[in-house]
Amino acid sequence: MGIGIKGRWFTEPDTNRTLLFRGVNLSPNTKLPVGIPSHKRESFWVDYDRHVTFVGRPFPLSDADEHLQRLVNLGFNLLRFIVTWEAIEHEGPGIYDEDYLDYVVQVLKKCEEYRLQVYIDPHQDTWSRHCGGSGHPGWTLALAGLNPLHFPQTNAAIVHNLYSPPENFPKMIWNTNYNKLAAATLFTLFYAGRTYAPKCIVNGVNIQDYLQDHYLSSLTQLAKRIHDNHLEDTVVIGYDTMNEPGKGYLSVPNLSEISKDDVDFKKGLTPTAFQGMLLGAGFEAQVGFWELKWNGPRKTKDVWVKPDMTAWMTDQEVKEAYATFRWERDFNIWPAGCVWATHGVWDPSHQDLLRPDYFVKHPKTGQPTHYNDFWTDHLLAYERAIRHIHENAILFVQPPVLEAPPKLPANLNRVVYAPHWYDGLTLIKKKWCNYNVDYINLSRGKYGSGPLRFLRALRVGEKAIRQCFVDQLETIRKESIEIVGDYPCVIGEIGIPYDMEKSTTTTLSHVSSFWYWILSLLGSSNTDTLTDSQNAIGSPQSDQNKAFDANINALEKNLLNFTLWNYMPDNSAEWGDLWNGEDLSIFQSSDNNKSTDDASVITKQTNSFVKSPYADVSVAVTNDTIISSTDSLQGLLQQYQQESNVRNLISLHRPHPYLTAGYPLNINFVSPTEKICASFEYSFEYKSTTHGPTEIYVPSCYFPVTAVATDDTELTSRITVSVGTWQAASIHNQYWILLWSIEEDQDITEVKITIEGITVI
Repeated sequence: MGIGIKGRWFTEPDTNRTLLFRGVNLSPNTKLPVGIPSHKRESFWVDYDRHVTFVGRPFPLSDADEHLQRLVNLGFNLLRFIVTWEAIEHEGPGIYDEDYLDYVVQVLKKCEEYRLQVYIDPHQDTWSRHCGGSGHPGWTLALAGLNPLHFPQTNAAIVHNLYSPPENFPKMIWNTNYNKLAAATLFTLFYAGRTYAPKCIVNGVNIQDYLQDHYLSSLTQLAKRIHDNHLEDTVVIGYDTMNEPGKGYLSVPNLSEISKDDVDFKKGLTPTAFQGMLLGAGFEAQVGFWELKWNGPRKTKDVWVKPDMTAWMTDQEVKEAYATFRWERDFNIWPAGCVWATHGVWDPSHQDLLRPDYFVKHPKTGQPTHYNDFWTDHLLAYERAIRHIHENAILFVQPPVLEAPPKLPANLNRVVYAPHWYDGLTLIKKKWCNYNVDYINLSRGKYGSGPLRFLRALRVGEKAIRQCFVDQLETIRKESIEIVGDYPCVIGEIGIPYDMEKSTTTTLSHVSSFWYWILSLLGSSNTDTLTDSQNAIGSPQSDQNKAFDANINALEKNLLNFTLWNYMPDNSAEWGDLWNGEDLSIFQSSDNNKSTDDASVITKQTNSFVKSPYADVSVAVTNDTIISSTDSLQGLLQQYQQESNVRNLISLHRPHPYLTAGYPLNINFVSPTEKICASFEYSFEYKSTTHGPTEIYVPSCYFPVTAVATDDTELTSRITVSVGTWQAASIHNQYWILLWSIEEDQDITEVKITIEGITVI
């Protein structure tokens, strides 16, 4: 039967309890074939990248128990499981990697052993690895006639594999590729080729149909394997729509202009759509260079870009590619070269833009068109393809990142809204600042118009920043109900960069914070510095810990389901997530971190926690009971010090209500410091029609069941409930499950539990 859906809540059908998901993305290394991280040129674009393998992504099967047990220990009960079209169909159209499909099934069976539920994420970023992102096969670029090796010179995409030197790849620059020639062309062809590229006929069908049919067929190959191995509903509860889809050129009002919206992402060289077409055809152009300031992107200069080649394949290269993949096309109708010149959008002979509004009107009828219409058509085709196999699949729907959602067709059911949200300032600057901006509400028009709206959206100081995050996610949650419909909401991606610059400020008052911000804008760095121990990632005062706690607090305050970005089994101390300089993994093995400084961080961090001993017991208790024990922790501290995760943040360990005998009302977690005890409060509306107790995951490090310190000091947790009784069950070294039973035969408007723990020692 699978997971139930009741309004904004997931439910457990047999008991009618509310299910709240705390999940993680597994894993960003699935974006990349084995042996080709984004910073290496070797083996990139060799024979159209047909002969690659993704078997072993996210981890070798022999390592599955280690990683999945770690995720269970951390309290995760949902995985956003990343797959790519390239991983399934890289060798050529209709040729599926059977070894990879078999491998995925084996990993999913392992997930079943650990009672982890999964939704499949068909992942892409800016179309493909060859466009500086990930996701779709290399042959799709050959189909359109593009040559990835010429993208850097023509600014058709910025690609880490082709960037020299790779360690100087600009921070978070890859996102600009969505609006550059390569990705913009492919997304336009994928969603609207029939409308805007009718001459692009391959093997008798339009390129839109050819691309979409193969994309859907590759994913249904996986869905069939999941179905045949009885993994539906018990493990795989549904399917995400395409990750962070691009708009291409659709809805661009004028191809010769950059968006005037000053909250749109712009960084580095940012050509207009027409400039991108000129550069792609080998013509020079003067392109704006943009930088991200506190008040949005600003153009700082113009740069002449003079390519000495084109981004398009030659006639001979196109014919060789088409012979390789057994494609047929009429070169008299669709010649090699720029697709958009072929369709009369611009004139290469005079370098003139002929139809600046080409992509906002139907070329034949002249009627206005919008990206959402094309996206919705594909969404419905995707839904039919998946549910033809997995009838009960939940559809996790996401629009382009950070945009307001479109209205979904009324006939869609079992839908979940699954947008992404990041604290963009911290993500791009890789720094935890003393100020931030209420970006979502700014972009939705809450602060009016004109430059003063940035000041209205500005938040200064830690308390204001934390509330700013709560407000932004509240807006997303309300949009989910008001626009998408009365469905659950899962934040499909949220996370922090771990490779932050070391903090250079002490804890400041609001006034001091404001003046530090002013000084920082002026370039001053005359501030006090934090100590090394405060900067250590395992410290309660570390910037990573502050940022992470602020993000998760915002999710909890809004009672949102989520899947963190990300868990990366082979995250590297030098190269992060091995993709475009990103480094957001909550896990990094000490084996991948060889520097002396990092080793000292591990020691500081792991000595900060106390583990509870393993005990297979269930202790029946009543209200206001203090749990304590005289059991020794000798040997267990030593075991904990061998924990390999360098990134065991203080605030990563927090209680979470898995199942609730009613509807959640409020979650409040206070992360511990050297002086403040960990505490957790949870309240919900009790429903007498539910069956079974409320089940809460509790991390042992701050809320021990039975433990004493090595100096014989008792470590205790105080638990109080407003009604009913509770007991501790499934007690492990790293966590235990609290079962809270209420036997009332009538509904109760609000019931509450409080768990008080220990400080970081």
